[in-house]
Amino acid sequence: MGNSRGIIRKGFILLLYFITVFTLFLSVPNGSAEKKGDIKALVIYTTRDGEINEYLKFLDMLISHFTNEVTFISSEKVEKKDLLNVTHLFYYGQVNVQLPSKFNTLFDDYDGTFVAIGYNLEKLGNKFSFITPLHEREINEVYLTSNKDDVLDVISQRIIEIDVAEDTEILLEGKRTRDAATYPVLVKKENQYYYAVNTISSKKSILFGEVLHDIFNVHHDTKHPAYIRLEDVHPLVDPNNLKQIGEILKEKNIPYMVAVIPVYTNPETGEKHHFSNSPKLLKVLKEMQRNGGSIVLHGYTHQFRDSETGEGFEFWDVEHNTPIYALPNEPFTLLKESDFDTKAEYESYIDNLKQFERDYIETKLTRGIQELVTYGLYPLAFEAPHYTMSQNGYTVVSEYFSTYVGHIQISDRDWKVMDTTPYITSPSFLNGMQLLPETLGYVKPDDSEAVQNMMKEAKRFQLTKDGMLAAFYHPYLGVEGFKELIEEMERLPNISWIDLKQMDLWVKADNVEIYTENGEIKADIDHICFLQVKNT
Repeated sequence: MGNSRGIIRKGFILLLYFITVFTLFLSVPNGSAEKKGDIKALVIYTTRDGEINEYLKFLDMLISHFTNEVTFISSEKVEKKDLLNVTHLFYYGQVNVQLPSKFNTLFDDYDGTFVAIGYNLEKLGNKFSFITPLHEREINEVYLTSNKDDVLDVISQRIIEIDVAEDTEILLEGKRTRDAATYPVLVKKENQYYYAVNTISSKKSILFGEVLHDIFNVHHDTKHPAYIRLEDVHPLVDPNNLKQIGEILKEKNIPYMVAVIPVYTNPETGEKHHFSNSPKLLKVLKEMQRNGGSIVLHGYTHQFRDSETGEGFEFWDVEHNTPIYALPNEPFTLLKESDFDTKAEYESYIDNLKQFERDYIETKLTRGIQELVTYGLYPLAFEAPHYTMSQNGYTVVSEYFSTYVGHIQISDRDWKVMDTTPYITSPSFLNGMQLLPETLGYVKPDDSEAVQNMMKEAKRFQLTKDGMLAAFYHPYLGVEGFKELIEEMERLPNISWIDLKQMDLWVKADNVEIYTENGEIKADIDHICFLQVKNT
């Protein structure tokens, strides 16, 4: 009798095992999704000067949503060995040129996913023989062929008109509304894709970013990460508005960010104000940090030369439109390579300028982090004033912060060349920093339609299943304007508020290390070596 019970028990356990395995089998979606760590992307590019420009950096931001392994190689330098172990290959022809003869057979042995963008399609061997490039056309709308109701208004965009074989799948289609003409924008045959544009930017590439989920076979949840950031909070900010806004967010149980500037500098007298001079405001900030708010370091003084705190460009010399290569009271002229006898001399000159910039930024970041910590405020991310900073500057910041919020300046040529991205990403040019992009803009003073215009932007970024919905607000505008904004954002479908404390973040400076663990802020401070930053 005991033996039969044992047999029954073993049979029952075996039955449960088979039911569990069968259930798991049914729960797996058709086609195994790629894991981020298994994806290795290579971008071969053709630009006018052979250098990585702003369009390639935006492509980097898109691709790095799916993988941390992205390599960029010029079409002049690429070799067949560079394609080894690559799972996803991109060719971006920004200019129409004669490619090296090696391209005739370069891709013959490559059988992974291949995405071609822009010009020179017919010079990539036989991979894209199903497409014939024709003329250039202009469109002002783009939509997924699987959902023509969700239209992306691109105002005006030039595309390359193509003729495709009958068995080609059209994924994105463009329309010219004035005559209702339609053109393929993104097409697919087997594992070859072609995107018929030569310039890529956030405003026009949202739907391309959405299709990349399928190209990489990465399945993200249909939810929209979101944040609200209270901007330019410096020692002279009125604590009353800030406190009321914090109470509204606490009551709604919405986590948020506070972009803090530790020092206010009077542009007329040079007098400096610290949070130690504003005890009531400091008390409000510490309450906010305890009740859902996360501190973001927004520069140290948010000014340069004689500009006012909150108005100046702390990490960019707007007067010369260059990175910070000299002290504010020193005359400066950026020399060109032609001003030097040898290339080596010029490179040494540039290295010295970059070292000056590095020292300047390191000083500002260290002072900012240390000063806030002395008040019991713990910054969890960084935002450059006016989003302006050189590419070298981002490298420096990545050594102090794991996370950056806002837009990104993607050219050292001009501070106005900046962009955002539809979703959270960690582009290779940010040296490992995670980017939490701002996408919706801010409430502009004296603009009665500001919030509604921001909600129109939200509809654009909702075209991507995990598109970011992030905005910022200046507390001096008052509580009523904030209520309107937050109530409209709450109505956005599938919104998921970001809490920096719930993310895996770290911040480092001399004698200070801040990190998050289980939703709490942890700080390691060497109290022996750590000296409080004086009010200087």
